[in-house]
Amino acid sequence: MWIFGYGSLMWDDWETEFDSEKSEEAVLLGYRRAFNKASVLNWGSPDEPCPTLGLERETGVKCVGTAFNFSDDQEEEVIAYLKDREGASFDIVEVEITLSDGTDVKAYTAINDTSADTYVGDKSTEEVATMIKNAEGKDGKCIEYMRNIYSMLEEQSIHDPAVEELWSAIERNS
Repeated sequence: MWIFGYGSLMWDDWETEFDSEKSEEAVLLGYRRAFNKASVLNWGSPDEPCPTLGLERETGVKCVGTAFNFSDDQEEEVIAYLKDREGASFDIVEVEITLSDGTDVKAYTAINDTSADTYVGDKSTEEVATMIKNAEGKDGKCIEYMRNIYSMLEEQSIHDPAVEELWSAIERNS
């Protein structure tokens, strides 16, 4: 069983709890990273929500992330963990990804429900940048959450135009 991570799942060692058999870079076609889920607890508040990372379907784009392989007998346990971690507004769905050796496999990933109350993917880059700059929750300031995503992708040499465009908008308005 494969899991595709595109944000913090890529680097926070969650997979060690489930004895991941291996991990490697992978590509998900037709989706891009987007700050499209409003966090009103961890990184924001009900008055100042923080846009957190999700996926958006878009033709002609790709999302480079990390694929984690687990024993098939762990499927139920790993999926339950992901559902709890990502929250009620995310669906854990099966998608096709391409591993670094060119092999296509089915993997589960979390995709934000665009009909959920927490969905903020309909906002402009400038609006999202302003939300990020203003929000703060129990885990810290939203700008730190965004900076961490941007820095970790950069550290892994992953070029993500949507994340880079948003980071540029934040810097322009600072």
